Formats: sequence, C-alpha cells, structure tokens
Amino acid sequence: MKCLSPFEIEQYILSTPTSRPFEVVDHIAACAHCNLIYHTLLEEQEEWSQALFEEKLPDSFTAQVMASIEYVELEKVTVPDRKRKNPKILKSLRIAMGAALLLVVLSAVILYSVPTLAETLRSLFVKDNVDIGLLRAQEFGLVEHPNIKVKDKGYTIKIDEAVADPTRVIVALQLFGPDGKHDRHRLGFGEGNKIEVKDDQGKIVGELYDIGFTNDFYYMIANFSEPLQTDQITVEGHITELGSKDRNIPALQGDWNFSFSMDMTKANEQTTSTPLTGSYTSPDGLTVTLKKLTHMVQGVRFEFDTDLSDEALNRSPGELWKQQGVKFHFEDSAGEEIHSVNARKLPSKDSVMSRSSTPGDKPGLMHWSYTFKYLPQDTPYTFVLDGYFILEKDGSMVQFEPSKLKEHPIPFAFDGDELMLNDFTVESPPDTNGSTKEGSLHFSGRLRNEFMNSEWIFKDLEGKEYPLSGRGAYSTDGSGWKDGYIVIVESQSNNKKNFFEFRAIGLTTIPDQLQLIRTIVNRLYTNVDWSVPIMEASKKQ
Repeated sequence: MKCLSPFEIEQYILSTPTSRPFEVVDHIAACAHCNLIYHTLLEEQEEWSQALFEEKLPDSFTAQVMASIEYVELEKVTVPDRKRKNPKILKSLRIAMGAALLLVVLSAVILYSVPTLAETLRSLFVKDNVDIGLLRAQEFGLVEHPNIKVKDKGYTIKIDEAVADPTRVIVALQLFGPDGKHDRHRLGFGEGNKIEVKDDQGKIVGELYDIGFTNDFYYMIANFSEPLQTDQITVEGHITELGSKDRNIPALQGDWNFSFSMDMTKANEQTTSTPLTGSYTSPDGLTVTLKKLTHMVQGVRFEFDTDLSDEALNRSPGELWKQQGVKFHFEDSAGEEIHSVNARKLPSKDSVMSRSSTPGDKPGLMHWSYTFKYLPQDTPYTFVLDGYFILEKDGSMVQFEPSKLKEHPIPFAFDGDELMLNDFTVESPPDTNGSTKEGSLHFSGRLRNEFMNSEWIFKDLEGKEYPLSGRGAYSTDGSGWKDGYIVIVESQSNNKKNFFEFRAIGLTTIPDQLQLIRTIVNRLYTNVDWSVPIMEASKKQ
C-alpha cells in the first residue's frame, strides 16, 4: 500500500475507528513516515481543542447538583385537611418544586458551559471537530440553523447547523431511528442518496460527502476548488433509501428529501483578492507564473500557471504533460515553514483543503489552484519553489532470470532510482487481483523519482508484454526541501521478510528470461532556484 497524504491521514483521524480499513490501520502503524504525520496532526488537533474549550463536565457534576437540591427551601403550603383534596394547592406545590429544581439544574449547567450553553450544544463546535475555518466562520456570524426535520417510516433526518462561505459548505446531519437514538451507520451516500449545493441560478456547484469526524452526526462537507461567485446557495438533499449492504442493514425506501437556502452576502464581504507577480523558468523548461491570492473566511486560495517549453513537451508527448505536480512551500520572515506541498521532508506541514489542475488552451499550459486552511494576511512571508515532477517517456530496463533471483538478486539502478529484484513467484487466487494466477516480482529499494503514475511492464523472450500493477507499501524519507526518496516498505510476517511486488496478470508460469522495463517515468526535477516575497493587501480588490 502506498503512503497516505497528510489530508488523507487527517480524514483517517477524524473517522470513526470502526469505519477504518484494516490495511490503512496496519500501514500507519508500520510506516514511519505516515506514523509521524499521524501523531503530528493529532497534536495539532489537541492544541486547537485546548485553545477552544475547557474540559467536559466533571464527574462530580451530578453530585454537586443533587447536593444543591438537597438544601433548596421550598415555600411552605398549608393543606387544611388530607381528606379534603384541593387541586389548586397541589398544582401550586408541584409548580413550585419543579421551578426550584429546574433553576438549580440550569444554574449548574450554565456554570460549567464553555463558553455558553448555546455554544456547547452546537455539534460542529465541540472540541474534537473544530478547525480554524470553523472558528473564523463563527467569529463572522456565518453559522446558520436551518432547523430541518424530515420524518418518514419511523426515521427522522435532522439538520440544526450549517456553515458556508466561498471556500466550503459544512452541514451537521443526524439520522434518528424509531427509538429516538442517532443511527450513524444506516445512511449511505452515492448514486441513490446525495446532497447537492446550488448557486442562485440553480446550477449545481458541489456535492456534500461525509468525512466521518464523529459518531454523533454525519459531518457533510463540500470543498470548492474555485471560490463561489453567488449571494445565495441552496442545499438540496435527495435521500430515498436507508440501509447498508456492507453492514448487513436491509434497505428501507422512503422520502427524506429536504432543501434550505443560505445567505452568502456576509461571507462574500470578507473575501479579498490580491494579484501576485513573478515568473521563473527552470533549466529544463518549466515556467511558473504566480497569479492571485484569495482570502476567504474558511480558507485561502493560491493560483499560479505552469507552461512547458517545446523541448520539455517532446519528453512528455500525447497527454503525458498533463500529469505533473509542483513542489513548494511557504515560510515566514524567520524562515520557519508555514505550509508545504508534495514535500518529502520530515516533519512537514500540509493544510491543503482542495486543489485543482486544469489544462490551458495550448499544449503545456496548466492552471493550478490550492486552497489552504490558513496563510498570513497582514504579515510578510515567502513562496519558495522546491521542484516539480512530470510523466515522461522512458526505457530503463533490466533483464533477469526469474528462477535465480532468490539466490542472486539483480539491481535496477537508473537516474537515481535504486531497486533490488529479490524473488519471483506465481501467486494463485484468492491472493491475486482476479480469478487467475499472477506472476509476482518481489523487490526492495528506493526511488528518487516519483513512483505514482509511472508505468512498468514485463517482456518475455517472445516479445509478449505484461502490464504491471504494484502491491505493497512505500513511504518518503527526507531532511530537506529538495532531497529525499520514495522508500519501498518491507514488512515482516511469519518470520518471513515481505517485499513490494509487481503483479502481472496472465503470467502463470515462471519464464526462463524476463525484462523489467519502465516505459513511463514520473521524473522529478529539483534543479530550481526561485522564491518570491509576498505581502498581501488587506483591502478587497
């Protein structure tokens, strides 16, 4: 299994333990790179939590309330005669006792509410769910309460809270069963059920998905790669089925559709845009041009273009040039990292909320946008380009005798990539990707170039080619912004060392000779030297 991005690990942290895939749990536990990011993000969440809220109600809360009730003096009411029942007097007594008890309980609850009773009841703002974007949304009064309550077939969908700005929409949705308890596993989203976001012209601009922050509600979110340009949005829920095949919950048909509108004018007033200037061309023909920063309540969008020279395009013919990535980071005036993108450096900080890359109107031109949780608005900082990677034609090849690899491993060493071919086996179902046997090349090592999206094949003596798929895990290891490797993770089970594998469907016997050929390489370039100081304007453009 490949390493997870910081964003994927953040979603893993916020998911429920029962919904986490076993292979992801095992990978994070075994992978030093992912494990470090995991604990770093956990610490960040805890720091935010401690800054936002005090501890939960103490265990002594109930005892203190009962102790307070014990000493409440009620107004004495004289009952003339037990045999002569007076309904008015009995009713007054009940009201007096009830009012006194309610006053004591409310006083105790308000005493421990942080910051207020109303705030603690907002499900999005309990301490384990809050991020800086939600804090800013709360600060600017963007939290809305649509009061949606739809009931059918004994099940009730309820929405008490929603937040929206041009960056994203967040909705806290609950499903209550006939017993009145929240049912976290019965509602699924996909082809049958969906929640759409529409602008003021009725155009669909996004779809909410559950990121699994909590067991208490469905944490529905839609991130926008481009800031919304509308004064009002409509959130429409199309929910007609409850049930889950994965959890063996029978399907139940019904009508839980809903719709509510959200005013965006206040959020739009807080949106500011700043044009950026600066352009740089790398020695191998990639030009980077900065364009614009857009500050919104819940995020900051950073835009730039990349353009390839004719020579660089020749190395990435057809559609290959569209598969590229950029490495960069932001640092403050003291040189400390603010955020980084595609870094191999450990540790590193990644707060990307959404990203997009769109081909331009000519070959080689790409439009990029990244939305971060935060970037400084009134203090200077610096954008630093660290490198880029792009798919290119390759032909790196090594020939080997599969049956002899275990006794005599063969190296594959090209362009800074260093692999060792350790063994070759034929695997049978169910330990395959399908219903047939697969040839399996076991290898270890490290790569300087990117592993993802590279393409590899086997070629036998008759010229037959077998496309390969990877199986296993890898991580990153680096100390600086431009160094580091993709490290193939070796695991240990049953006193046996397990390597990463290349699997070939249709290769059902061990051949005498094979060639391992990398046909497409995701080549990494770090021979760049460019940084741009940024000081944003505080007024709206």
